[in-house]
Amino acid sequence: MNRRIASTAFALTLAVGAVIAAPSDAHSVTGPVTDGHGWKLNAPRITHIDTKPWQIAFHDTTSRAKLTPYLRNTAAELTSYLGVTFTVSTRIVPVTRGQCVTGHVISYRYMSKPDPTRPNASFTGACGNTRQAADGAYVFINSDYWSPTRRFSEPVRMNVIWHETAHAVGLSHPATCPKDRYGRQPLMCADTYKDLRTRRYSSFEHTAFKQLRLNRAYYPVVNR
Repeated sequence: MNRRIASTAFALTLAVGAVIAAPSDAHSVTGPVTDGHGWKLNAPRITHIDTKPWQIAFHDTTSRAKLTPYLRNTAAELTSYLGVTFTVSTRIVPVTRGQCVTGHVISYRYMSKPDPTRPNASFTGACGNTRQAADGAYVFINSDYWSPTRRFSEPVRMNVIWHETAHAVGLSHPATCPKDRYGRQPLMCADTYKDLRTRRYSSFEHTAFKQLRLNRAYYPVVNR
């Protein structure tokens, strides 16, 4: 999947899994830590996550009906890993590619071939605020993954949603894709839909989520 930048949004993509030790709680003397072994943040636009609660919304009622069951689980995981409340709402927030969604809202659109030039793609536009905190996103989920003729497994569909949501809160594709002892790579390493694996967030992503929290230390209290 390709990455595009429009305004303060950037379009990103799909994924796989792995295992790594958590970072030290010691802070860098030079500033926020934005990448490491098997993980990377969307710096400089997004370097941390503040403590304000988030809402998950939907482009339309079709998107809400299809994606709500998945996103309840995703929201629970993000709440646990980031220490910030993520709630799946019933809100309708229409989205347009290239136009930021802000106010700590992630709006999902379920549609066939959202990028006509890349018909197998799903993608995300993640938006950071002026203090480099994650502030909202739009996520386009390719409905073709549910087509009986495509033969995508349910865990792979879940991986699409989990991967795109990680982009929404500030994760990027890592510079390197190391393997764990089982030969698996980070969830955020997939570059095409063919790379998907039957797994959700790995310990590589857990490390990145922890760093999003730790990086708050470099910003004024008003941003928390």
